[in-house]
Amino acid sequence: MSPAFLPVAPRHRRWRSAWVLLVASLLACARPQPPRVIPRVVQVAAVSPGGIDLDVQLGVHNPNGFALSAEAVTGTLYVGREQRLGTGEAHPEQPILANSDGVVASRVHIDWADVGALLPLLGAERVPYEFRGDVTLGGESLHVTLPFSLTGALTRAELIQAGLRGF
Repeated sequence: MSPAFLPVAPRHRRWRSAWVLLVASLLACARPQPPRVIPRVVQVAAVSPGGIDLDVQLGVHNPNGFALSAEAVTGTLYVGREQRLGTGEAHPEQPILANSDGVVASRVHIDWADVGALLPLLGAERVPYEFRGDVTLGGESLHVTLPFSLTGALTRAELIQAGLRGF
């Protein structure tokens, strides 16, 4: 049979094909999904008379079909029972690839806001802390700020290793 004599597809098959293409197009243009932030680690990197530097690591899951960038990490450090030591921020500018997991690592410098809150650090062997923060992620069609919280305990040995002797 020559190509000129091929039967034409019935009209309902053409409409069904068009409908499938339309649905596929709409799904491809679906609304961006919010990423998920999984707090991992906060460690004391350095202590000075001006403040404390914390290494903060966050796991980020990007469910979208486009890459995201970690634009900023901000937060406040609390010790003991809600004693605010200070706030700080970092701008890591790290990419999180499309449909994947990534780690946002940043060093956040916290300027001392309440030096009196340091007194428990000097006398106790272990002082509980909480770093409450936000990570700002941006991408092709999504810009979102998500909260996170990391808790742990600072030990006297960690602080001495980080340079607290200067106090």
